[in-house]
Amino acid sequence: MTTIAVVGAATETITQIQSAKSQTKAIDQQLAVQQHEIETSRVGELNERQRTARKEQARIKVAAGQAGLNIGGSVTSLLNDSLFQNMLATERTNLNADNAQAATAAEANSMYSRIQEPTILGAGLRIAAAGAQGYYGGKSIKLQQQAADRGPN
Repeated sequence: MTTIAVVGAATETITQIQSAKSQTKAIDQQLAVQQHEIETSRVGELNERQRTARKEQARIKVAAGQAGLNIGGSVTSLLNDSLFQNMLATERTNLNADNAQAATAAEANSMYSRIQEPTILGAGLRIAAAGAQGYYGGKSIKLQQQAADRGPN
């Protein structure tokens, strides 16, 4: 009886540990996928913004050339403004991506905290308690059998 109780408690503890490891692995994989998606989105947005900025600067230069203007003065101001706007958009995109990654990491940490993995001490105590309970349960049954064998007093 004691052996069955100890084996049962040990099996339950091992199952809990394996479950906790599986949950941790799933959270790790989910976090990696989300971080990759955020980074892919960041790169896509930055590339698109760079293309747009280059097109805008080329349009400014062509319009200035068609108007017979030298690249200087107001044309330079327009080009500088385009560069500045591109820089602001880049910073905003990077900040948004960093915030999204931080939120994803915080969500993963929250999920990690809900995983219930038994500690070594807790597992040992649970197994020892099951062993003691099985031992005394078996001893109680044995005493009851002895009392029954003696018959009524």
